[in-house]
Amino acid sequence: MGSEDFAFYQEAMPGYVFIVGMEDVSIERLRSWHSPYFKVNEDVLPYGAALHVSLATRYLAKLNQEVPTVDGKYHDEL
Repeated sequence: MGSEDFAFYQEAMPGYVFIVGMEDVSIERLRSWHSPYFKVNEDVLPYGAALHVSLATRYLAKLNQEVPTVDGKYHDEL
């Protein structure tokens, strides 16, 4: 699995691993990620999506500040 080898990717390119908690003990205790009985709590998916959007927006805003613009050829990624 790619997640198992993530440390090796980090040697070539910096990055992060984010884990979004999704256990709701009032419904059911979650099984291990490697269990065939593992169930995804879809109520937390918007939080994970918002996290990724936030990271991408921040990256593009920083990139926009670092890249010089040429008059008449301005391109805004955001």
